[in-house]
Amino acid sequence: MTHTGLGNYFEATELPDGNVILSGDYETETESKALIIKLKPNGSIDTSFGTNGKYIIDQYPSYDYYETFSKAIALPDGKLIVLYGSIYDNGIDPESVDIRIMRLNANGTVDNSFSGYSEQNISEDDYPYGLVRLPSGKLLMYGSNYMMRFNDNGMLDTSYANNGTRTISLNIEELNLIGDAVYLYNYSDKMLVRLDNESSSNTKTYNLPENSSFYFFGNNIYIHDISSYSVIKKLDSNFNLVNNFANGGTATFDEFFGYNFIFQPQGSIIAKEYSYVYDNDWNHISTDVKYRRVNPDGSLDLTFGTGGVYKINIPATAPYYYYSDEYIHSNGKLYHLFYDKVANNIYIKRSNLSNEVLAVSDNAPAKDVRIMQNPVYETLKLSSQLFKAKIYDISGKDTGILFEGKQASVQNLKPGVYLINAVSESGSKISLKFIKK
Repeated sequence: MTHTGLGNYFEATELPDGNVILSGDYETETESKALIIKLKPNGSIDTSFGTNGKYIIDQYPSYDYYETFSKAIALPDGKLIVLYGSIYDNGIDPESVDIRIMRLNANGTVDNSFSGYSEQNISEDDYPYGLVRLPSGKLLMYGSNYMMRFNDNGMLDTSYANNGTRTISLNIEELNLIGDAVYLYNYSDKMLVRLDNESSSNTKTYNLPENSSFYFFGNNIYIHDISSYSVIKKLDSNFNLVNNFANGGTATFDEFFGYNFIFQPQGSIIAKEYSYVYDNDWNHISTDVKYRRVNPDGSLDLTFGTGGVYKINIPATAPYYYYSDEYIHSNGKLYHLFYDKVANNIYIKRSNLSNEVLAVSDNAPAKDVRIMQNPVYETLKLSSQLFKAKIYDISGKDTGILFEGKQASVQNLKPGVYLINAVSESGSKISLKFIKK
């Protein structure tokens, strides 16, 4: 699927209704503006969103300003939280950044009931790296050495830390969540730092191997060590090895099988690598993008694709580069967003995925809790109370629904299969599955 002249988008967010939000920008030699578009699962533009499928901010006519949107956060009611940023850089004076936290209605208009935090002339060292939604519904924005918390109405939560801002003596590059726990990546010391929550001073650290990357999926952390071929370690939320994954939590492979992990709902890992193809005169004529899959138990899936490899060939003459960003939709398909060689064109491919081998659950069986009626229509009702319960779609994406007790409203969820991760009254971690009609 090709869309010309729309912009550059590589941050995908699936909505409760299955449509997809792409956040990014539109940039030429004379203009720059921030854009969000809404796509249907078939790749076409949902023209009911915003203006002909787009929401645009073009605040500064000067090309010295670069404007963009961060990855959107989808709320259960279909609304969106986005972080808008404009960067001033004329090549002479120091860079400065203006930011604004915004909420859009599901139809792509501004939600004026959302106060929305804004700040101007932020120095290059202090600009924010990202925004996440906490289980409480509050928002947490972070930069290299700070975290700021906002109420769900967009106002700065002045009850948090020092008038809403917590300074941290770490070089933060990335922030992730598992339940209430906050995980900070300290890039200068190459370690993960766990906080019990955003206010906690109780820390636990995990030192990353020198040549490694990490991925958060569900309630687990995956460490990919490529210093000696390929090694994957699966950790629980406390940095302990998960024993039922491969050999005591560590999977070792005889050859490099890829990187840039993406995850299927049951925990299968899809990794990719690139292989150049040359003609007889050693001219680069195409690139094979090779995908391999690791089963949830840590074994290599040799039935995936052909002989364990699924391959896409990208000719050197294609209008887009061979590298891409991927996401797995709740429909079970793999989407590839390719980088345009010129600018502002979108090239999307979609691949079918074979069924995964079911994972062995890391959690205790849910013997003491059952769903009273399944399929579920408007209200999820349970036989016993749950605590810290979160609902995910079948692809593992957080729906934003957090609850405690014996029931929760799910009327805004689209039809499909959903997972509940929670703690029971007995203190056991449990997983439940239900069908939303």
